[in-house]
Amino acid sequence: MKNFLINFLKPTGLLVLACFTSSCWNLKPTSREFQSHALYEPADFVDTAPEGEPVAKAAPKEPDFQQLKFDKRIKSSDLQAPSGPYRVGPGDILSIEVAENAATQQKTKVMPDGMLYYDVANGVNVKGLTLKEISTKLSHALKEDYVNPVVTVNIDTPDSQRFWMLGQVRKPGAYAIKKPTTLVDAISLGEGLVGASQDEVGNPEPADLERAIMIRNGELIPVDFEALIHEGDLSQNVYVKGGDYIHIPSSAARSIYVLGEVSRPGPIYYEKGVTLLSAVAAAGGISKDAVASRALVIRGSTREPKVAVIDFWKIRKGKEPDLALQGGDIVWMPRTAWTQLARYTEAVLTTAGQAVAVQEGLGVLGATGSAGVTITAGGN
Repeated sequence: MKNFLINFLKPTGLLVLACFTSSCWNLKPTSREFQSHALYEPADFVDTAPEGEPVAKAAPKEPDFQQLKFDKRIKSSDLQAPSGPYRVGPGDILSIEVAENAATQQKTKVMPDGMLYYDVANGVNVKGLTLKEISTKLSHALKEDYVNPVVTVNIDTPDSQRFWMLGQVRKPGAYAIKKPTTLVDAISLGEGLVGASQDEVGNPEPADLERAIMIRNGELIPVDFEALIHEGDLSQNVYVKGGDYIHIPSSAARSIYVLGEVSRPGPIYYEKGVTLLSAVAAAGGISKDAVASRALVIRGSTREPKVAVIDFWKIRKGKEPDLALQGGDIVWMPRTAWTQLARYTEAVLTTAGQAVAVQEGLGVLGATGSAGVTITAGGN
């Protein structure tokens, strides 16, 4: 299952790497922005104020938030059932047989590199091909050993087209897309939301629908989960695709996520009285490359978040009071001096969503440790 998680995450641009010697999990970065701590040397991190500087002692205050609203709409294509033939991918199990030769019937799994091995045929690359195209390829590959072979190919188990349904559902995990599947279908596959009745997708208290998130290919799909679940607004009922992450967090058990240029990016379990300084310290301190004067604290829904721009060093030096945090907050230490707050905040929210999804996925698999995250997004 761990190997499956690694293969499953690749289409999204993420790769989970198991560090067996330390029992930790991290994501392979594609750039130095939005990355895991795994590439840094210990000397790259600082967790104390410059020598001689006082530490903040004033009573913590609330961050000075700005209200953002992302004006993104669901694409009409996302509300249409997928069309066209099934395209085979790694992990799919195919049922193959040379026509009129029952002895050749065999179930064969497509390898991680897309290769298929069947009968006496050499490996055939079938990644992205339709069943008809695979049949033609195999017929050609077997023509030296069979007289005019006609090869029938069918899907036995469609494991390459999976999505993650995580968080406050009764049965979180990865689900194969065997037919066109909407978001409501996906929640039903997870046996409904925690606290809902068995025969409906309900409105349970534990589910925080404001912060629910759907990520596809490293981008947020702007689903209004509250409108979909509370009001039955089918204009939010998008079709799920392979590689999608759907996460519905708890409204009760909230962690604080400290991400970006810190030693141990990931969740900090919320306790009353936690502050910005204590949360960053719990994450192992910041990198020497962090632009700490442009740190962010993000709170609220993914569609209309509140964001505060923080000069971390002023707080660390005692020039400004520490900040009180709440469960569900995201603390982000950037590596670049961004300029477009809304765009940058959206990228951070995507990163946080991926971090939560990976962490939840590891939990489903019974793994331990934490997951840093990388995405490719502009630093503007």
